[in-house]
Amino acid sequence: MRQDWLKQTQSLLRNELGRASRRRSRSPWLIAGLIVAIVAISYFLREPQASSRSLAAGAQLACTVKSVYDGDTLTANCPEGKVKVRVFGIDAPEMGQASWGERSRDALRGWLTDAGPIRLQVVDRDRYQRTVAQIFVGQRDVGLEMVRQGQAVVYEQYNHSSAYQQAEAEAQQARRGIWEQSGSQQNPAAWRRLNPR
Repeated sequence: MRQDWLKQTQSLLRNELGRASRRRSRSPWLIAGLIVAIVAISYFLREPQASSRSLAAGAQLACTVKSVYDGDTLTANCPEGKVKVRVFGIDAPEMGQASWGERSRDALRGWLTDAGPIRLQVVDRDRYQRTVAQIFVGQRDVGLEMVRQGQAVVYEQYNHSSAYQQAEAEAQQARRGIWEQSGSQQNPAAWRRLNPR
């Protein structure tokens, strides 16, 4: 909501700035005042980002979910600020993978909607500067549950946990989620290689 208000205010001020610059009696004071107002409002309404020091590997953060982008990426509001999170150890179908990406995103939302506070166990930072973390709702590891439901696969390059591998094998055997039929949804990494952004 703050971001919407900020965008509306900036748009209004830009329109006023444009009108003032088109008038014959261009007042440099008015233009300067409008520019200062835009900068000040932007500064005070921005959402703070968590510092990299508070997100060191091993850190535990109590947060709430702001939004879920896909089956393995979300944004959390933490006391340290806003944190973009990549769920550790899993690889979910991309949003472009027909209905599989949407199903995976909706499954993650299902775990996190109305969950109250979540706990992030920070593992690392990825190349996109997202915080890689295990996410817990109560005592449940959400990434493990996503694999168990067949809504994601184990990201074997980074996750060697036998619990995750067992959960994936069970989902395959029970034909849950992405395993209910064969196709590219079962290997999101291969799909990304064939469909670069």
